[in-house]
Amino acid sequence: MRSGVLAAAILIANASSAWSEAPQSSPAAMPQASSEPLVVADAHLGPQPQTWTGPLLADQSSYFGDQNRFWGSAELLWWSIKPGHTPPLVTLGTETSLGALGPETTVLFGGDLDYDSGLGGRFTAGYWLDACQTKGLEASYLFLNSPMDDFSAFNSGAPGSGVLARPFFNVVNGLQESQLASFPGIFSGRVGVSSDSQLQGAELNGICNLCRSNICCYDTCCHSTSCGQTDCCGTNCCDPSGYSLDLIGGFRYLNLNEDLEITELLTFLPTAPNPPFTPGATILISDRFDTRNSFYGAQIGARGEWRRGSWFVNATAKLALGNSHQEVRIRGTTVFTNPGGPSVAQPGGLLALPTNIGTYSRDRFAVVPEIGVNLGYQVTNNLRAFVGYSFIYWSSVVRPGDQIDLGINPTQLPDPNGPGVLVGPARPAFRFRDTDFWAQGINFGVEFSL
Repeated sequence: MRSGVLAAAILIANASSAWSEAPQSSPAAMPQASSEPLVVADAHLGPQPQTWTGPLLADQSSYFGDQNRFWGSAELLWWSIKPGHTPPLVTLGTETSLGALGPETTVLFGGDLDYDSGLGGRFTAGYWLDACQTKGLEASYLFLNSPMDDFSAFNSGAPGSGVLARPFFNVVNGLQESQLASFPGIFSGRVGVSSDSQLQGAELNGICNLCRSNICCYDTCCHSTSCGQTDCCGTNCCDPSGYSLDLIGGFRYLNLNEDLEITELLTFLPTAPNPPFTPGATILISDRFDTRNSFYGAQIGARGEWRRGSWFVNATAKLALGNSHQEVRIRGTTVFTNPGGPSVAQPGGLLALPTNIGTYSRDRFAVVPEIGVNLGYQVTNNLRAFVGYSFIYWSSVVRPGDQIDLGINPTQLPDPNGPGVLVGPARPAFRFRDTDFWAQGINFGVEFSL
């Protein structure tokens, strides 16, 4: 027994002596060769064996290089927006009610102003400032065009066809009245209402990674000393499964442009009394309400991602606080045309008259939160596809239908001889009426990295 222990001790001593007498060199000067194939790890596709006949160095950056530091994505948006609202704008009544609001009148247009789901896009680009992907910058831009909400009603003025009208409240006598667009035997008429909505926005954010697992195989496991994350190498960091969590902070801009136009065209029939009406004469009346909203603010948020094999799920939540600049523009015109004669245009329509025509603006504090979630698949090393849902809320905006005042002082309605002269209350009057706004929908996208 003792002889066996003694023999082992002698062997160890001889081995130590031989090692100490061998020439010493640094790893850089004389790397240790290996006959084993080197496994190149990909953060998404897993281990990819490749034959590597050179030495295994402590710093293998010359072979592995940095991870992809630039990324970009393009998304198709299929979103809807919050409906607008208008008061009753077009009615159909009897020759007794004359289209004024009441039991004998049907409202043809008024209430919710629905926009169909619209198509848009969102484009994002980002860059990691360091190889370990802990600090980065990201910029994005989105746009959405909602299809116009169009309405049109025509009445021929034939006997028994009823009365097409535009209702209002007469502030002089305190009664519900209307402006006629058609009347049997006197004139035919058409009333149209159209509205559209455009949303766009941009962001510039800084990104700070708070934590991640199994994502930086090239630079964490192969450059553990430079990255300072040696614990990652204790796990199978080349497994594409894992998670990450980023903090987001920066600047946000949003812009919402909407308009609402009401046009009325009436044509005097051959059966109209002549005078005072000339058969074939027309009156074209237009009221237009435009709103512009611009948000500028600072935002903060977080984004997390969880990966399982080639599949991933990510979620983003952001909150922006800032200023909402609101602008309303109101215009109105009336054009009188006699057959064979010149057209005469006068300022003012019906709901847009000298007492409210103009451009108005103000600033309000606003809150803009956003959430989004995506489900995706890693198609190749540098490309992945995803589908998701997004929701954006804006706490304070002006919308065109809310700026309409149905209280009218008829004394200022224009005629061919000129603008009317106001006598009595100055109505319609402008007053800011704001509300909230949201946009939501599904997005389909691809993301690439370089």
